[in-house]
Amino acid sequence: MINKINKLCENLNNALGISVSLPNPDKKALKTAMVCNLTAGTCLIMAGTVSSSKWYTILGSICIISTIILQRENNNKE
Repeated sequence: MINKINKLCENLNNALGISVSLPNPDKKALKTAMVCNLTAGTCLIMAGTVSSSKWYTILGSICIISTIILQRENNNKE
């Protein structure tokens, strides 16, 4: 997915005549992001169960979903 987005942005940059290079994270960077998102998501979900605010739970769920997406991207990385 990252490669597809980078390719689309590269085509758009060429069409507009601008030069912007996008990062292409390696497996280690994706793994670090996965751990950070999982930790933040778990903490936010726990805070959401303790407090009356549902936003903590929603944000924690988004972090967990992001972790799953990053894991799939990491598995597809060559």
